[in-house]
This record gives sequence, C-alpha cells and structure tokens, in this order.
Amino acid sequence: MLEKRRIGFTGPFADVNFGDYAMVVNNIYDLEIKDIVLFSYDSPFLNTIKEDYLSDFNINIVDVKFKDKFNIAEESRTKILTPIDILHNLSNYDEIAAAMSNLDVLVVNGGGYFNSLWSMPHRIERLSKIIAPILVANNLNKKIVFTGNSYGPFTDDAEFFGCTFNALKHSVIGSRDNLLSPMWASQIGINKDNIEFIPDDFFIVNEKLVNKDLRRPINLDRYIVMETYLPIEFIESNIELFKQFSESINQKYGLTILFLPFNLKHGGMDQALYFESTLSNYTYFDIDSIGYLPIEDATELIKKAELVISSRYHALVVAVSVGTPIISVLKDVLGDKRYYYNKNLGMLNQALNGIDFDERDYLRLDYLEALDFIAEHFEHITSVQGNNYNNLYKKNIEKLKKTRESFLNRNIK
Repeated sequence: MLEKRRIGFTGPFADVNFGDYAMVVNNIYDLEIKDIVLFSYDSPFLNTIKEDYLSDFNINIVDVKFKDKFNIAEESRTKILTPIDILHNLSNYDEIAAAMSNLDVLVVNGGGYFNSLWSMPHRIERLSKIIAPILVANNLNKKIVFTGNSYGPFTDDAEFFGCTFNALKHSVIGSRDNLLSPMWASQIGINKDNIEFIPDDFFIVNEKLVNKDLRRPINLDRYIVMETYLPIEFIESNIELFKQFSESINQKYGLTILFLPFNLKHGGMDQALYFESTLSNYTYFDIDSIGYLPIEDATELIKKAELVISSRYHALVVAVSVGTPIISVLKDVLGDKRYYYNKNLGMLNQALNGIDFDERDYLRLDYLEALDFIAEHFEHITSVQGNNYNNLYKKNIEKLKKTRESFLNRNIK
C-alpha cells in the first residue's frame, strides 16, 4: 500500500444500492492508499461496508450536516442555489475542513448524479451533501478528481450545476461515456477537451473482491438472473405474464430464474419475495439478513448465468465485464429514456468498440415486452451476444483496464 498519500471520497455510496457502494469499494481496492476519509450522508450503512470490506484500511467517516433551518428542498424550488448557499448552511464546516486539510486529493466517486433527477426536491439534500465536500476542498485549494461519472440530462437546473463546476480551481473531470455526457456537460460549462473518458468505476473489478469467499453460495445448473424494481402493484396486475415467462423458459430451454435484488424493500427484496410466492422454477438471493447485495456474490452469480434481464445499469456493467448476455430494460427518468440510454449504450460502446452490434439485442424499452423477447429469442440473443464477446472485445477490456489504471495513477496516486 502507498502509505504517504491521504485521500477523501464523496459520492452517493451511502445508499444501499449495489452499484454505488460497489464502486467506492472497488476504487479503494485499486488505489491501495491506506488513509481514507469518506464524506457521507448516511454513516450507519457505510460502517457496515467498512467492517465487511475495508478493515485493512484506515477509514474515517465524516457526516455532512446542514443547519436545521436550511430547508434546501423548499429553497431550491424558488431560487438557484449557489456554492456559497451550501457552504454557509453547513452545520459542521469546521469538522469537514479539518478532515479535508490533511488530504492530498478529494475523489468524487463515479455515478450518475449530476443531473436533473438528483436536483429534484426529494434528492437535492443528498446531492448537496455530496457537493458540499467538493466546495470545502475547493476552498482549501485541494485537487478534486471526478472518476467515472455521467453528466446530465439537465432541464432548468444547468446554472445550479454550472455554479459548482465553474468555481473549481483544480479539478480533473472523468466521464464514463463519450455519448451524451460531453454534450450535457457543455451545458454546465465543462469543455469536452477537458474531459477524460474512462470506464465505469466498477467495470474492471479488483481481483481481491472477485476472489472473496461467497457470502451465500447458490448452486444452480442453468439459470438466468432476473432483477426488477417495478412496483409490486404493476407486477401483481401482470403476474400471469411473469408466470408464462417462467414456465416458457423452463420448458423451452431448461432454465430457472434466479432473482437478484440490488436493493432492500421496494428496491428489489419486496419483488423477490412476491415472486417466491407466485412463480415456479424460481429462487432468489436473500439480502435481508446481510443488509445489502455482496459484491463477490453478485459478480459470481452474474458470471455463471446464461443471461441477465435487469433495469439496473450496474447489472449491465457487470454482465458485459464478465461476458454474460444481458437484456437491459431502459426505465423512464424525467419522462423519457435519455438518462439510461446514455449510461447503458455508453457502456456498450466502450466494451464493444469496433464490433458491429445491434442495440436492440441489448436494450429494450418495456419490461413485459423484454420477457416475450427473451422467451421467443433466447438462443438468438445468447448466440449473437456471445459472438460479440470475441477477441476484439477482450482487447477492449484490456485497453479499458489500462486506461483506468493510467487515470488513477496520474491523478490520484
């Protein structure tokens, strides 16, 4: 480990959402820097991740707190908040600054949170608690490195984001796609020439994570991984279609469904339990007793699956990284598909660079239609996608690995 460097992280990794915490753990393992500060809006969950994955590191978790009188959701409805609004309303500025003062770099962890979804009233407090350490680091003239982030789409909040990004004195901007993020980033004052294009923070998974003992081994012969966080009411009203799908893929192809929840409660576990009571040829990975989906189990189960169907971006990231066919169902965000279209196709373009592929073989618009598509064309899907995981794909993976290593070495290590 590199003992002399000290780094901090800010980002949405306090959410019990597989991709968000998996990315920060993977970054910490790859960087091999021992002394780390995690700036957080939910330390209890992060403490669990610290105990389970980061016991070999010196981890200090600092909560970002706002003054009680600061109703950011209401204020954001009536005015454009500036960096100074956020800084003045921190209740523990001195604590954050003290933790920041000893750091060499603040890493803004990868994700898709610089956009109009996260600036909505129900998320803007969490977003601002991610941004606050960036602003404190900027005050202290610290180097700020954005790893594999997406940028946009933006509606009427471009100036809110622009105020932050254009105030930064010493920053490195990484983007995990070269599709729409450069266009959207230009709307908030980021020059495309200043963007470094790198893979998602979890696309190249550290071997130490891959080789960890599985938390809950599952032995199945032939299976597909299913994930969804569709509302239970929608699933109930369409349960016959899910039953038909389960029976069809078992009868035609000898496949079982393994449901893999990426989050607790309505984020996946509620759906897993409901399907358990209604579907045949079905099992699920229970994350309730663990509290989250373990990284090592998720990657192993996806690797051994014959196909994945999911609405989660990081299900696609993992599947493509290990060469498993994937049907990714694009959800609407802000009324359309742009958010997930950019992230998911951006990932495919990197991994399949130079390979002719039909986006429709990977990306679908509707979950129920995707079930029919798989039931009717499973062999076509797996054959076509399997052929795309060829020698050029393998060269792309190696190139992306080197690109990530170079970025981390030059900018953080």
